[in-house]
Amino acid sequence: MRVTSVTLGIPVSDLVKARVWYETLLQKRGPDIEPDAGVVEYQVGDTWLQLFEGAVNSNGGVFRIGVPDIRTEHSRLVELGLTPTEVKEVPGGVAYCDFRDPDGNQLSLYTVLDHGYESENPGHTPVCR
Repeated sequence: MRVTSVTLGIPVSDLVKARVWYETLLQKRGPDIEPDAGVVEYQVGDTWLQLFEGAVNSNGGVFRIGVPDIRTEHSRLVELGLTPTEVKEVPGGVAYCDFRDPDGNQLSLYTVLDHGYESENPGHTPVCR
């Protein structure tokens, strides 16, 4: 398989509220594209995040976002009124925190600590739970 892009679709109960929440989180001024009625997409690094109104379920999936400085972003989440977990460090791997969107979908921010790992495994985070 030759993969040309990846899109992560997340169902939300209220697309208008979800847009505001995700645009604030991602520091975007609007969606990058609206491919269909009731669907918005944001480019996040090399991945696309797609939001659509639909049945919200807790399927155990996690949207993980790599950032340069986890502690700065953790502070920003708190300033936004979110309640992220404390920053946890995986020795030789990453530092991360988890939080949820208004529909209960889990998100995680992480910073790679061992850049040798990153160069050997580009684009992959060693966080597994």
